[in-house]
Amino acid sequence: MRTQRRSTEWRTGLENFSDCLLTGLLVALASVPVVTAAPALAAGCRVLDRTRHGIGRPLWTTFWADFRQAARGGLAFGGLGLLAVVLFAVDLEVVRSMPGAGVLGPALWVLAAAVAVVALRTCEVVASGEPSWRRAAVTAARETAAAPGNALLLAGAAGLAVVLVWMLPILALLVAGPLSLAAVATGCRR
Repeated sequence: MRTQRRSTEWRTGLENFSDCLLTGLLVALASVPVVTAAPALAAGCRVLDRTRHGIGRPLWTTFWADFRQAARGGLAFGGLGLLAVVLFAVDLEVVRSMPGAGVLGPALWVLAAAVAVVALRTCEVVASGEPSWRRAAVTAARETAAAPGNALLLAGAAGLAVVLVWMLPILALLVAGPLSLAAVATGCRR
């Protein structure tokens, strides 16, 4: 009896892990046009939340349905995110040439991390049912300020994702799944 229970637990854990990796692959595929990264991440969060609660199979079809729904308002948010990344790169180059680069550089990185956490949290808020990306961004900013511990956990997950992709670039195809799961797990509405 005990052996059968362990076997079932092992299969359930493996199933959750494979769903997480498949979600990462689907998010990467849907993010090929870069402005669709935010709706893809929101769809990944929604699918993993449903999977975590045992609803919504098969994963492939539910992901694409959620992606189409999130893409309705999420393309503008994705475009703004792309613009923010470009502005950050320009600001980083400007700061490097300034006399106070030792102080301004780290401050700029901390600001970028805070913006990334709010952007990830926004995708998670949209995944939880908020149809407006603007209201989701406001809610995400409030939640980030209200629960700094969860924000630090999400920032750590995002930082780990960046390090993993830096060390092994092929992981860029899978890392969005665990990042979506981290956003769902640190959400304040659960």
